[in-house]
Amino acid sequence: WEIDTTELPLGVPVVFNAHTVDVTHGFGVMNAAGKLLVQVQAMPGYVNQVQYVFDAPGDYRVVCMEYCGLVHHDMITEFSVSAN
Repeated sequence: WEIDTTELPLGVPVVFNAHTVDVTHGFGVMNAAGKLLVQVQAMPGYVNQVQYVFDAPGDYRVVCMEYCGLVHHDMITEFSVSAN
């Protein structure tokens, strides 16, 4: 996953634009406890948006929730949410 920032604001709507050029992926955001908070499909030729308001500061993880090939397990990135 490529995200344009690793620091997101607390209590403000954040829009994720999910897109891909290869195969369908499942864009899922999880909190530090592993709870799925929001998800959307990333499909070739489309930009799918999902909006979420983070109500707790901390570290979050983006994972692929749709098996997409041999490196599926490596599709992980992280970002943090703070009140700054």
